[in-house]
Amino acid sequence: MGELPTLPTIYMKLSHLLNGPDPSIRTISNIISEDPAIAAMVLKIVNSAAYGFRNKIGDLQHAIVILGLNEIKNLVLASSIYKIVKEFKSSSAFDMQAFWKHSIGCAIVARVLAETGNLSSPEDVFTAGLLHDIGKLIHAGYLHEEFAAVMADVAETGSQMSKSEKKILGFDHAQTGGALAEKWGLPRVTINMIAHHHLSYTPDALTKEMAAIHIGNTLCIALRLGSGGEKRVPIVNQKAWEILALKLSDLEYVMQRSTKLFEESLSIMEFE
Repeated sequence: MGELPTLPTIYMKLSHLLNGPDPSIRTISNIISEDPAIAAMVLKIVNSAAYGFRNKIGDLQHAIVILGLNEIKNLVLASSIYKIVKEFKSSSAFDMQAFWKHSIGCAIVARVLAETGNLSSPEDVFTAGLLHDIGKLIHAGYLHEEFAAVMADVAETGSQMSKSEKKILGFDHAQTGGALAEKWGLPRVTINMIAHHHLSYTPDALTKEMAAIHIGNTLCIALRLGSGGEKRVPIVNQKAWEILALKLSDLEYVMQRSTKLFEESLSIMEFE
C-alpha cells in the first residue's frame, strides 16, 4: 500500500479547508489557482450552456460561488483522479479512457439516483461513484500479469470481474478500492460505498447511499457509459432497489438525465 498513489495536495488542502468552520471563498480560489488546468475547467463549466449566463464569467471567486463548494470539491477530485489514470497505460484487455468514462458515468448516474431519491448528500454519492472502481486501476497498474489473467477469465467465461478477481487474486477490486480510500483518509461512508458497491451479499448496515452506488454502477454498464471491463450487466440486489424506494417510472428520467449530463461532462472536460 505504501507504493500506491496519493491524492494530490490541492485536493487534500481543499478538503481540509471545507471541513473547517468557515471556509473563505478567496482562500478556496487561491488553492484552485495553484493548478491552472483546474481553474480553467471551473471557468469553462460555469460558462457552459448548462448555466446559461449571458455575460462571460471570468472571475474564479464568482464561479466558485455559483457552482457551490461541494461541486468545486468534486471537480477537483475528478481532475485529480484523471491525472492518476493518465499515468497508467491502456492494454488490449483494459482501456484506461473507457475506464475513466465509466467512472464519470457511474458518479453521474449515482448522483441523479440520490437526487431523485431525496438523499441528504448527493455530492458524497458522486465522490464514491467516481472512485467505486479505483481498485481495478490499482490491479491493472501494479498486478500486470495477474490482472491480465483476470481479464482473460472474464472474456472466456463472461463472469463478473469481481468473481474472476477473487478466483485468481483472492480478493476483488472493491476490497482494494476500500483499502485505498482508507489510506487516503476518506470518510467511512465513502469507504463503505466503494467497498460494497457490488452488493454480492446484503450487509446488515445497507444504506441508501450504498444502494445508489450499486444501482448507479449497474445502470452505467447497461447504458454503456464508458467501460470498466465488464462483459455483462450485473444483477441488481433487490434490497438495494427496495431501500431507495424508487418507482420503475423514475428510471426513464434517471437514464435520460444521466446520459445528458454524461455527454455534457465529457464535452466540457475535453476527455478523449
